[in-house]
Amino acid sequence: MNPSASQPAGFARWAQRMQALPRDARDTLFLLGVSLLLMLPLFIHLPLWASVLVIGLLAWRAVLAWRGAPLPHRTPIVLLLILAIVITLWEFHTVLGRDAGVTLLCVLLGLKTLEMRSRRDAHVLFFLGFFTIAANFLFSQSLGTALVMVLATWGMLAALINANLPAGRPPLRHILMSALRMMALGAPAMIVLFMVFPRLSAPLWALPRSGDQAITGLSASMSPGQIAELARDDSVAFRVVFDGPRPPDRDLYWRGPVLSTFDNGVWLPRPGERDHASLKPPPDLQLLGPLVRYTITLQPTQQTFVFALDAPKAAPPLEGYRVHWLPDLQLVVGRPLDHLARYTVESSPQFRYGPQQLTPELQADESFPPGFDPRSVALGKQLAAQARAAGKGGAFVAQALLHMFRTQPFRYTLNPGTYGLRDGVDEFLFDRRAGFCEHYAQAFVVVMRAAGIPARIVTGYQGGRYNPVDDTWVVRQSDAHAWAEYWLPERGWVRADPTAAVDPARIDRSGATLAAREPLLGMAALGPRDAALLLQLRNRWDALNNAWNQWVLNYGSNRQQDLLRKLGLQQPDMATLAALAIATLLVATAAGGALLALERRRQDPWRQTYALLRARLEQAGIDSEPSTPPRALAARLQRASPDGTALTPQALQAAATLLLQLERWRYAPPGDAGQRKSKWAELQRAVRRWRG
Repeated sequence: MNPSASQPAGFARWAQRMQALPRDARDTLFLLGVSLLLMLPLFIHLPLWASVLVIGLLAWRAVLAWRGAPLPHRTPIVLLLILAIVITLWEFHTVLGRDAGVTLLCVLLGLKTLEMRSRRDAHVLFFLGFFTIAANFLFSQSLGTALVMVLATWGMLAALINANLPAGRPPLRHILMSALRMMALGAPAMIVLFMVFPRLSAPLWALPRSGDQAITGLSASMSPGQIAELARDDSVAFRVVFDGPRPPDRDLYWRGPVLSTFDNGVWLPRPGERDHASLKPPPDLQLLGPLVRYTITLQPTQQTFVFALDAPKAAPPLEGYRVHWLPDLQLVVGRPLDHLARYTVESSPQFRYGPQQLTPELQADESFPPGFDPRSVALGKQLAAQARAAGKGGAFVAQALLHMFRTQPFRYTLNPGTYGLRDGVDEFLFDRRAGFCEHYAQAFVVVMRAAGIPARIVTGYQGGRYNPVDDTWVVRQSDAHAWAEYWLPERGWVRADPTAAVDPARIDRSGATLAAREPLLGMAALGPRDAALLLQLRNRWDALNNAWNQWVLNYGSNRQQDLLRKLGLQQPDMATLAALAIATLLVATAAGGALLALERRRQDPWRQTYALLRARLEQAGIDSEPSTPPRALAARLQRASPDGTALTPQALQAAATLLLQLERWRYAPPGDAGQRKSKWAELQRAVRRWRG
């Protein structure tokens, strides 16, 4: 038997089986498919047990519908609900909040499908479905999520229309087209209201997350291996649009948290650093080169620091936040960034900052806990002695360290293995000599401090990738980086990037490293042409996401004011915006009424034929409303007495038969198009011939 021939035959049998299903079973399977679609993006955020349970419940209900089996008793449903609540309480310690609430919402939706016995149950399921669609945006507001939710809304609206249709078997494609027309009618009003309705300072979906749920990205601390894990993540950290020429790649250091304190293997910011936050830049900051102006669109981080190119001229304005400087040149805000942030900065890659003389704060950056990494401490003291003997200072020690990284067999890799807590730097410098950027930065800082030179770690991002489609510079999580700064008298803080000193020939070419740092290399097996095509597609998709971010997610009060000013409304207040929104609703309502009136005038042939038969029945003394179903009117005719009308019993029976034929034609399966057309023409002629 030919396998290729059996597949179409199997599909044909499946299609015939679907056509033969009762309407209730078909509608249930359609609703289950829509429910699965609207919960699909949530499965990556729900606990594994909840995702498995919900999928199992939907599959169970689908099997029951397919086989025409009865629904289960309510006892197992109630037991499953109680079990889900108990597990949710055990895992989240609450049933409130985003994560616990959405988990229970999805479980409730799945359980409700198993007790869908009436139209009222179906309407409860529709309510849960639309609520779950909105809940998706509590986790992600990306373009992909929005597109999936538009499809889910379309399907859920079609299911709602289908549930309110009279008896029969209306084709799903007709119902889907009706739902699509309804969405198209509402879209203009939705867009205008979105543009003119008074904006909040933060979107409604910017809700706090559970403490044990983290967003991928840099944190305010660092331990070896943390950034290496982040470097495997190809998601976007932020996008940049430069107003002019872009600085060279060697100057693209996007500054984030500055870490000065070492505590049990973890690097942390200096305690009390935020007590010295200021709206003005540090007084010892000197910009020495031309300014570069650029706009950053930062993804939500749930952190309180913002990124800027070293070194910014001033703290940027950020809608809904107040940006402060810290003495270590870091930019911070007062509360976590829980939604998309867009701000414009001016920076100079050539700068000098830091005190010119040793201070108590700098002396704290010379300390290192005793008992940790004795060989590294000895190396630092040895280099300090050599510098004193040569009449040199801290720059000599720094160059000696960078020379060691450059000339000795150090390897750059994402997979260095696990290092010890108390002797991890020793093991890195003298034994394995393999690590990622945080290993190099930590080793550099430890040796410099052992030499009596203030030093600290700076984390952030380095470089990025140009997208020619929308002329943006895309910085991804895989660009996360850690470098070092050391202090010199008369010069202040000096940047040192020991990772850059590693010979490129000693970069680990393992698949994990290449996939993270060079996305194109993962496409090499496809050939140059296919790889270029995939890169172009990726750039276009990224440009679409950027446009979505700029014009939808980042459409705040400032951008709304700019738009309204272009429309001639100078500095509109809240009352003006509210009046404009109400006027938009009134116009949309009037337009909808006009479209409905036009629709009534342009009735479809079935409505015209039914209206003709109703009109002739009214002439014979049998009145009916336009909303009366044909089957109900036929039942009246069959019960009617000829004495009360001008119709003979034969005419009454003929009219009732025509009405039933009209209803069957309206809701019958499509069948062959040619036969359907000829039957409809015959039915129209029969209605026109009927005179009573």
